[in-house]
Amino acid sequence: MKSTHLSPVSASRLPFKSIAPLTLAVTNLMMCSAANAPAIAAELPNRSALLAQTAVDREASMPGAFISAVLQDAYKRTNLPPATLKVSQVKAGTFSNPCIFNFGEVCTKEYDPVAGWDVLVQGNNQTWSYRIDKAGSKIVINPKSAAAIALPISLQNQILTAAANRAGLPPTNIKITQATAKTFGNPCVFNFGEVCTFEYRPIEGWEALVAVRGQTWTYHIDKTGSQIAIDPKMGGTRAQLPAAVKTAVMQDAMKWSRSQSVKIAESRPQTWGNSCSFGFGKICPMMYQPISGWEVKVSTDKLNWTYHTNQTGTQVVMDRRPVLPTQVADAIAQDILKRNGRAARSASLRFLDVKQQPNRSCVLLGGCRDENNWLAIVSNGQQQWGYQANERGSRVLPISVNEVRQANDQAMRDR
Repeated sequence: MKSTHLSPVSASRLPFKSIAPLTLAVTNLMMCSAANAPAIAAELPNRSALLAQTAVDREASMPGAFISAVLQDAYKRTNLPPATLKVSQVKAGTFSNPCIFNFGEVCTKEYDPVAGWDVLVQGNNQTWSYRIDKAGSKIVINPKSAAAIALPISLQNQILTAAANRAGLPPTNIKITQATAKTFGNPCVFNFGEVCTFEYRPIEGWEALVAVRGQTWTYHIDKTGSQIAIDPKMGGTRAQLPAAVKTAVMQDAMKWSRSQSVKIAESRPQTWGNSCSFGFGKICPMMYQPISGWEVKVSTDKLNWTYHTNQTGTQVVMDRRPVLPTQVADAIAQDILKRNGRAARSASLRFLDVKQQPNRSCVLLGGCRDENNWLAIVSNGQQQWGYQANERGSRVLPISVNEVRQANDQAMRDR
């Protein structure tokens, strides 16, 4: 629109009747602006957000309501005064799949695009990286950015209470030494599962290290505090073995070993990813059907072995025979009976340890081939034998129990 400016001279020449309405109009406009000042002030945050967006990236076109939502999330996480938080950068983008959108570190190449924005928020000399989808329904903070944010007091109290109850100590005797914000890939990972799928069902939360009696326990807790889990592998948790589980283990151990000197040397809670890993499987499918229970180590004057049980003691497993190919297990058992006769008690033979070992076999003029040997420790509850067998069970060889154990120890060191 073309502007029209009145010079002082031309204005002075206007009749009084023309000046009076102009003066009234200006006066009314000033009064109206004063009356609406509160409403205008109330809109300033949204307008500021829009101005920030425009100043940062005019191409992003991110709604001001979305910027306000991101700032609100940052405020809840940091507890910083709202006035100190600001959006410093907004950039539109398309993320290849939900895993990448959620800052996943190990993602598939599946193409399931999520359109949205990368957003940087600043406050108190810190910067946090966010992503928000185009609908504004998903707001995700980069776990590496969130790691600098303090663990909320309410979640600290939950972890300290859980650790105190487990240790039988007052919460004042327990300390959280480190807390890191994390996004766990799925419930299996959150619950410290040993065998987890690559399914991406993220849980935002924290990993906390807790000092208890000179030991360190690891906890996972989600951001709402509704889920909390302790790493079952952490030693010294002093969790009480349920009476039903203890009874089931002791009954089986005494019956099998024919010994009254059976004792439980160690027990700890455990969660196995599925029935395969529960049954001591070495190569298991990547499916998550968790079994929670106990790993119980038992010993007599002559032997020691390990049980896996469920939480109630209705499932008790210690024989690792199913891990072996049937022909290999049968060949080893037959060789033991051949060498020891009825004293071996064939019905009582159990495989206490099983391990695969890479091997290269060569035949004169026939070339070489790579295959896996099987190593096993077998016992009847009173005696034990070490064995090596080829992958088809066509060749079995007695070896010392220590050779099998040392091979297992070396395999663990090589991992």
